[in-house]
Amino acid sequence: MPKLFRTASVAALILAVAAPAWAAAKRMVSYDSLSPSARQLTGAGLTFVFTKSLLRTRILAVRATAVPVGIMPRPSTDGAVNRKLDALMGDDAGTGALYAIDPDVQEGKVMVHAFCPGSKTGWLSISPIAFRRDLRVHAFGDDPATGEPRLCAVMDFSFRGEWRMPGPTTAGVTDRVFRPDYGRRPGS
Repeated sequence: MPKLFRTASVAALILAVAAPAWAAAKRMVSYDSLSPSARQLTGAGLTFVFTKSLLRTRILAVRATAVPVGIMPRPSTDGAVNRKLDALMGDDAGTGALYAIDPDVQEGKVMVHAFCPGSKTGWLSISPIAFRRDLRVHAFGDDPATGEPRLCAVMDFSFRGEWRMPGPTTAGVTDRVFRPDYGRRPGS
């Protein structure tokens, strides 16, 4: 029994030390537009910067793949709004993580207007990110007349690939991904 306890203790210690490193690693994955609404609203597709732990994925940035336009969404924590957004998704209810688009951060205002013309506030429901699996994104905005959430678009994307993050994958990487020259070689 002491040997089993010692082995379990060592395994727990290794997980406790390694878990923060796994959780802190930022990753980047791209998806190509698959549905007509995805092609119309995003062009070539979307690229996501995210962290993934054993229990959850957190989207840190969403960028249009072909142009330097993007947002840094934050998890939607308003329970009443989340229930309304979920209800608007029909059969897809509960399948995605809900994020609010801050119109004052990066190109949030541009993204809200692109996804939901006339809206000042926006939300996204993003299905789980998984290697070689398609992705569905629901875009919501506030109704200009009532202020209530409305479903504006359902977009489907096909997995393109996971990309190496630039430089160290800790502080400041999201800022580098949003630079207009991201992905270009110096002097090009």
